[in-house]
Amino acid sequence: MSSTGSVLVVGNRADPDAGYVGDRLAEHGFMMSRSWREEPLPGEVPADTVLVLLLGSESSVAAPVYPEPLAAECALVRSAGAKGVPVLGLCYGAQVLAHAYGGRVSVAPRPEVGLVEVETVDEARVPAGPWWAFHSDVIEPPGAARLLASNGCGVQAFELPGALGVQFHPEVRPVVLEDWLRRVPVMAAAAGASSEELVALAVQREHDTRAAAYALVDDFLERHRVAGPGRPS
Repeated sequence: MSSTGSVLVVGNRADPDAGYVGDRLAEHGFMMSRSWREEPLPGEVPADTVLVLLLGSESSVAAPVYPEPLAAECALVRSAGAKGVPVLGLCYGAQVLAHAYGGRVSVAPRPEVGLVEVETVDEARVPAGPWWAFHSDVIEPPGAARLLASNGCGVQAFELPGALGVQFHPEVRPVVLEDWLRRVPVMAAAAGASSEELVALAVQREHDTRAAAYALVDDFLERHRVAGPGRPS
């Protein structure tokens, strides 16, 4: 099915970059509209929305900085589900997706930072990686969810009808990772490497990271029958 609608991107003003995921959606020809968590979110998804993309955040669903925006975002997610609009949640976005449908998020014993492998039940849906991780949370998906990937830290990917949540960051560019490490230096220590080493690795693996993100997006769009007017290469 083709669509001329837009992708609603929900994020924080401090982290506006949808990265490689946004790049691939743009290549498919989708226009992007933005809603910021620091401002009142729409009560329901706009009529022309064909997909909702939930970006990461410095906050955690386990200990939200502002509970009211979290509740509003969960309501927006449920609105999308009720209208048959697919939702893709990245890291914090995956936590929001789980929370919106009765799942739980708790604090992990230790942060998960750097490149991680996952044990996947469906390589076509969520490849084993490696993927970039930058979080300190554990997702317990709602009972209706299907587990797609996990590792020693916990659930790494799950799906609900019309939705996919991944705890890792398929979208992250080296410059964004560098910014996160600067803003949250304790996370670099958790990775057992310096910020400089992690950023250098991100630059080295940029092609592979982009290709993995593109494949994830393409599979998601195909499975949910959302097609833009573009012709991605």
